[in-house]
Amino acid sequence: MSYHLAIVSPQIDHTLFHFINQTLANPVLDLLCPILRNRFTWLPFYIIGGIYILYKYRLQGLFILIGAGITILLCDQGANIIKTHVHRLRPCHLEPGVRLFIDRCSDTYSFPSNHATNHFGLAIFLASVFRRSSWLVVTLLVWAASVAFSQVYVGIHYPIDVTAGALLGMVIGGMMFFLYSMMSKRIHQSRG
Repeated sequence: MSYHLAIVSPQIDHTLFHFINQTLANPVLDLLCPILRNRFTWLPFYIIGGIYILYKYRLQGLFILIGAGITILLCDQGANIIKTHVHRLRPCHLEPGVRLFIDRCSDTYSFPSNHATNHFGLAIFLASVFRRSSWLVVTLLVWAASVAFSQVYVGIHYPIDVTAGALLGMVIGGMMFFLYSMMSKRIHQSRG
């Protein structure tokens, strides 16, 4: 069963898509956006960040990494479940003249964006854990937003896809932080 997306006017979504994908076109974003949205770009940062968190926070760091992993899992699966009900095709299948910056247009559905969901979920979870570090909070949110923007720029998502993904990720990331906080509090209480 397919559902119509009445959240935002389709005309506004298409107009914003064309503005980001075509009007904002320039050599810097043409180079940068495919790199920002590529999951392998961030792999070294995930590894180094994970090692640092384990080294600095020990057992608590392990719980932070487990929470981050569960957050990504829930975000990814949550977005996939929604996609199977919404059935929205990607702009690279529908829009004439789309500027596509990846090898091929995926056959999977578009709404919501898994990249946006996963990155915003992880960003909100980690920003909440490390909320006392304002530079890190800002960096995480800018990082997630740049990945989401890049998904539209490279031609594989509409703006509402990444907006919905960001909102879903924020909710899941916030809920996971709540669970992490409760678990962390219980562990500290049991250790005396």
